[in-house]
Amino acid sequence: MKCIKAYDFTTMQSLDRNDWNIETGDKWHNQELQRYTNQSKNRFLTNEGLVIRATYQNGVYDSARINTRGKFAFQYGRVDVKAKVPKGRGTWAAVWMMSDDRRYGFWPKSGEIDIFEHIGNARDAVYMCLHTERYNHTQNKEYFKKHYYEGLSDDFHTFSLYWDAKSIEYFIDDESIVRYEKGMDGKDTSEKGWPFDHPFHLIINLAIGGTLGGSVDESCFPQDFVIQSIKVYQ
Repeated sequence: MKCIKAYDFTTMQSLDRNDWNIETGDKWHNQELQRYTNQSKNRFLTNEGLVIRATYQNGVYDSARINTRGKFAFQYGRVDVKAKVPKGRGTWAAVWMMSDDRRYGFWPKSGEIDIFEHIGNARDAVYMCLHTERYNHTQNKEYFKKHYYEGLSDDFHTFSLYWDAKSIEYFIDDESIVRYEKGMDGKDTSEKGWPFDHPFHLIINLAIGGTLGGSVDESCFPQDFVIQSIKVYQ
């Protein structure tokens, strides 16, 4: 496979706006508590990588969220994300993908591919999930895997995903964790059950609280989610 896109955040002086959009606002899904900002205190680059920093001040949680919608998307291949997740209770860090053109309609009809999610309330666990119209978390029947990895938040790890026309497989540090197949266990093979047949874009964010993030320890902030690199191969 050939690398078609590489983001080495450790060498960047600024975020490449030819590829990345910055999302802002304080109205988000899943009962989350954060406000996403374009402030340098919440998103900055260091020699360790891209830092998404969640802060708490005067009753307000600030954080950051970026995406490549309309600028970079791909269909099929492998994605490697090297990152270090935060430890604080109530943090909800994620690198994930959404349909770039909402091919079959708004969420969840066009699908969601979570490369990984991590919450501070389950420090040694990583979530690897797919969401579709028929199988999503609002019905408690998404493609779901919660994998335990002792010391997960202590260091950088490489979270990978391999995606082809019939399957999506997840890895941590090159170890296969779970493989989802189109039509597995009698699941719907139409776009309602497997809409992963068109380009998806990347999203990086650090949410606070919410339906998955859970209870929040206000005293633990600031909390950092550090992404060292993202590489896409086809």
